[in-house]
Amino acid sequence: MALRPGAAHNNAIETAVVQRARLAGDLHVIGNVSYGADQVAIVGPLVSGRVARIAASIGAHVERGQVLAEIESADVGEARAALITASARFAAAEANLRRERELADKQISSAREREIAEAQWAGEKAAVHAAQQRLRAIGLSASEIEAVEVRGDGGRVPLRAPLAGTVIERFITLGQAVERASDAFKLADLAKVWVLLDLYEKDLARVHVGQGVELRTDALPGEVFPGRVAYIVPVIDEATRAAKVRVEIANPAGKLRIGQLVTAKLIGDPAHASSAVLAVPVSAVQRIEGKATVFVKRAGGGDGDAFERRAVELGMSGGDLIEVRSGVKQGDVVAAKGAFLLKSELLR
Repeated sequence: MALRPGAAHNNAIETAVVQRARLAGDLHVIGNVSYGADQVAIVGPLVSGRVARIAASIGAHVERGQVLAEIESADVGEARAALITASARFAAAEANLRRERELADKQISSAREREIAEAQWAGEKAAVHAAQQRLRAIGLSASEIEAVEVRGDGGRVPLRAPLAGTVIERFITLGQAVERASDAFKLADLAKVWVLLDLYEKDLARVHVGQGVELRTDALPGEVFPGRVAYIVPVIDEATRAAKVRVEIANPAGKLRIGQLVTAKLIGDPAHASSAVLAVPVSAVQRIEGKATVFVKRAGGGDGDAFERRAVELGMSGGDLIEVRSGVKQGDVVAAKGAFLLKSELLR
């Protein structure tokens, strides 16, 4: 068969010679999309209290440091009051120390009285620092701690996002009583996800960190998501005889969803290539009536010569090439780029 003149003119077919090549051997496995452990966070109050305000809903995108909710807590009010008291005592101690130093310089007071004032000043300064640390541990920012004596914020403390991402879950409602260290929000940065693969023990020697991976999903046919092997768990599961392989994937558009099943192709490493086998470009192979087929160029023709259809038995793939175990011989010329056009003509 051959392309119609018009089709042949507009869609030139590139050919390739069937030849022997050393294939690295790609691995095809099923994977599961998961959160990146460094891209997920659980946020909760560090004091017990009541939910006074909710500022983020499920599905909302938040920036790092953004307020998610506010908790009204007696502990926070007490901590603020402790800082105000400590600051007032420190101010008095500082004024007293300054006065004692002036009197000591004029030899009006003794060195002992100055030493007592200095010790009191140091103690009150430490009390201020301890009160500030307590508020920081509760969840107040540096600027909020500095403003404690200026603003009358009472006993409220904000819950802030520790990372930029999406609110995946919310566990609190307005007015709810919450305990210290309980869960309030779950956040995840979905711009980068993990795909976890189960790789059998016999295949582990063919995989290494940094190896290229191509992911596909039935939800988005024809779309390929490139990634890299980031980690190979050095423990084999006794029941499955498989080890976990972690692949990191950029997901800026959020097309890959947590829990989704994907097909992963780990691109073969030439360092683990097999002995030479007959191979053709992957693009040369078409599926017709469920059978792998190539189009072999007939000898003795010109530019418009015809191709004959041949069923082939395939072996392992390796990058852009795939092994052909039967159906062609070394030296045959096959349609490569554009072979799908011959398939289209055949099925007309």
